[in-house]
Amino acid sequence: MLRIWELNTDPNRHLFIQTVDLRYFNERFNGSPISDDWEIPAYDVLNRSKKVADFTSWQVGSQVFLVSPLARDLISQLDESAVEFLPFDRIKGRKLYVANVLRTEDFLDLARTEFQEGSGLPVRVAWRAGLPDALPPIFKVKGGSDTYVSTDFGRKAVEHRITGLRLADPAKNRFQQIVRGEQINEFPGL
Repeated sequence: MLRIWELNTDPNRHLFIQTVDLRYFNERFNGSPISDDWEIPAYDVLNRSKKVADFTSWQVGSQVFLVSPLARDLISQLDESAVEFLPFDRIKGRKLYVANVLRTEDFLDLARTEFQEGSGLPVRVAWRAGLPDALPPIFKVKGGSDTYVSTDFGRKAVEHRITGLRLADPAKNRFQQIVRGEQINEFPGL
């Protein structure tokens, strides 16, 4: 089984939040705290007829996402200092929080990772040799915007029946998987 998974939300099966001005994300959610000047940006609710998940899509990709109190508590139990939780709104009666992942690691093998031309987004991730046996439960990589989690994180998510979460194999090109209609989630039980 993989040891590191790319965290993704499921905007097709659950409600989705879309920020009106996408430039909002340009200088935020890069591993630095933002609570001192936190304000909820203007947003639209898409897929209103669908349920609010424990991991709710805020932006496509795994840069930033919203979490329920259940998901917030799970993440806090695994690594209290890895994520800054910022109050969002109550959507369809459920309180949501922005999960700003603060923990960053130097795990990426830049020479072997394939990046999407023009965007700098990794499409096939390769990890450095000699990663620690005990991986952090949730983290970003230096210079990257995606969020990654450990197998332990995935197991806890299954155990707590967390909704809206998809854990992808970061060595596979998820953009091609989406175009082909393939499942992105590969973690058993999610």
